[in-house]
Parts: sequence; C-alpha cells; structure tokens
Amino acid sequence: MRWLNLLVLLSASLAYGQIQPNSNTISVTGDAAVKVAPDRVAVGLGVESREKDIETASVQNAAAVKHVIAAIRGLGVDASDIQTDFFHVDITYTGNMGTVVDYYRVTKEIQVELKDISKFENLLNAAIHAGANHVYGIEFSTSELRKYRDQARALAAKAAIEKANDLAVAAGLEVVGKPVAVSSYSYGGGAAYSHCCGYYGGGNYAQNVIQTVPGSDGAEGSVALGKISVTATVTMTFQIQ
Repeated sequence: MRWLNLLVLLSASLAYGQIQPNSNTISVTGDAAVKVAPDRVAVGLGVESREKDIETASVQNAAAVKHVIAAIRGLGVDASDIQTDFFHVDITYTGNMGTVVDYYRVTKEIQVELKDISKFENLLNAAIHAGANHVYGIEFSTSELRKYRDQARALAAKAAIEKANDLAVAAGLEVVGKPVAVSSYSYGGGAAYSHCCGYYGGGNYAQNVIQTVPGSDGAEGSVALGKISVTATVTMTFQIQ
C-alpha cells in the first residue's frame, strides 16, 4: 500500500488574487482534488443484429441479449443491477435509387452496475463472448463520494486560508479574523481518468492541492483502472489591514 502523497501547487499570477482597496478585503480561491481508486463501474453494452428480414433480426437479437444477460448473471451480478435500456430498429437501403432494403438492424443496450470492480475485465470478456458487440460507455465511481468530497473541501479551505495569508504578507498587509464570506463547489468522483487541479483562468488567486488516497490501482490483468478525481473549490473573502 502506498504512502499518502500530498502535492501543493502554487500559482504565480497575481491576477488570481484581488485586494480590494475600498473595502479592505481580499478574495482567494483554493482548489483541491482527492485521487481515489474506484470501487464501482457502470458499463453500457450493446447487442446489434443485422438481417434481411426484420422478424429474423428481432428474434436473433432477443436471443443474443438473453445470452449476454445470462453471462453477466453468471459472474454473480444481481438482476437489479442489470437493465435493458435502449432499443432501436433502422433500415439500410441499397441499389441505384436507394430504395431496396439491404438489411434491418436491431440494437438493444444493456446497462450494468458492477459493485465488485475486480470482476470488471471478466464482465467485458463474458459479455463479448456471449454476443455483445458494442461497448457504449464505461464510468468508474466511488461509493464513498460524500466522504471524499468532504475531504477535498477541507483541503481546499486550508489552501485558501494559506493563500490569503501569503498574499497579504507579500503586500505588506495582515489578514484580520475569520473569513467574512465563503462559498464552495464540489465535483468529480463519477468518471475514470478525469483531469483536475490547475484552474488557470478567471479572477481568483488559486492554490491547488492534490491528495492521493492509498489503495489498489486496479493494475492487475490487462485493464488498468487508475484513479478518479473528487475535487472541490472554496472561495473565501477576508478583511485585511
């Protein structure tokens, strides 16, 4: 298990820190991201069938979908975590005028919520071998999103306080008391390989913190799951003198 890694990035642009001479206040923004190993994954699978006859295509598709669902259930996935979500039928034409039916295409989507992420690679292999011929989307997430958002928010608040003091000292001033205004925003925690930390546009002076939580990186087998980012931004306004 890895040690906890903490990296603090300091922005050098004074455009991100604003000292208001008329109100004697300073507004700062702290950004933080907690890197977390995912423990949930949502997978969107598709089964597509093509035949000259629409009834044949529909029957074949229904049979293939049953095989795919059976293969997923065989991995211990609960029936409540499997849903047929999307059904589509269209026609492909051929001929000089495009009026002759070439084939009918029947497509059905299966959504799977996998709560044992160690079965992710097995699920993909089993579904494809059973007849799934599309993977529409894969989204990793954490079941402890609230905990990590609270953690990220606390880190962002600490970064903002440190930034206010640093900027005030650099200007020959001093922060007085507690913040007179606070706002926060949290996001992330629902997608794999998302990027964070490093907001370099806008009107606040940003101090960024990246924290990695120890845990498995899912690098076993041929699929590396990596980590997802749970991020928070806290903006504070302080009085200065």
